[in-house]
Amino acid sequence: MSWYQETWWTAFVLPAVVCAGVAWFGLLRHFTGKGRLLGSRRSAGLALSVVALMCGVAIGAGLLLPHLAKVPPAAVGFGMGVTALPRKKRDESTQPYVKLMTLGIAWLMERLEYRIHTDGLAWCEKLVEDIDQSAQLRMLAHEVQQFLLHRHQQAALTKAINAAYTDAEQAIDKALEVQTNTDQARGVHTWERREPTERELFACRKAVGEARAMCVHLLLLAYRNGRKSERSELEALRAKVAPSDTYRSGGVPPQRSWFDRMRIWR
Repeated sequence: MSWYQETWWTAFVLPAVVCAGVAWFGLLRHFTGKGRLLGSRRSAGLALSVVALMCGVAIGAGLLLPHLAKVPPAAVGFGMGVTALPRKKRDESTQPYVKLMTLGIAWLMERLEYRIHTDGLAWCEKLVEDIDQSAQLRMLAHEVQQFLLHRHQQAALTKAINAAYTDAEQAIDKALEVQTNTDQARGVHTWERREPTERELFACRKAVGEARAMCVHLLLLAYRNGRKSERSELEALRAKVAPSDTYRSGGVPPQRSWFDRMRIWR
């Protein structure tokens, strides 16, 4: 008897290997332009959990396939008919019956998509965390826009880049206007200048925070549509407008590949 004719190989190993390869390729295609599957430990763990659960379902289906003939036809008809019943409209989250029918895979996919989104937000927010000057934000937005336009020529993506840059410019102009009005209200000359009020401080911080948030939206396009190798280039763009020591001490989630981690462990 040959090695590939063993029961354990045909019943367990072969279905798991085939399913894992196809599932991983499907995850890569599904999350293209949405983020990075291995951007953090949690997202990597969720992605591997999805693949492992799919492999388990594939093995279980293969083992149960010879016994499907014993299922009563009436039960099969009832199950298919239930799926066609009208249901109330819900939000875009996964329906409970879908989570049940997919044995939890749909729920894990939902959590994985949320985690990938938050990973991107966390990384981009750390990148602009300590930038408080309107001029610095304007320079960073311009550099990121040019960086993206030089690397992506798709019409839809180019439109999204220009729209995000326009929103960032408008938010930065508003922040600069609020700051200018506050400085004028405090006094022109140094000897008559007063301390800003709490309302003025709140207005300035709010305007700067909104401008920083619009820059985060622009950086998200670079995070989702770029490669991990471009991280150093984005850090260099950030270093042009603010000291790099402040940024590196902020605990930005590292976007290393698995090969880099293996070299560190060694």
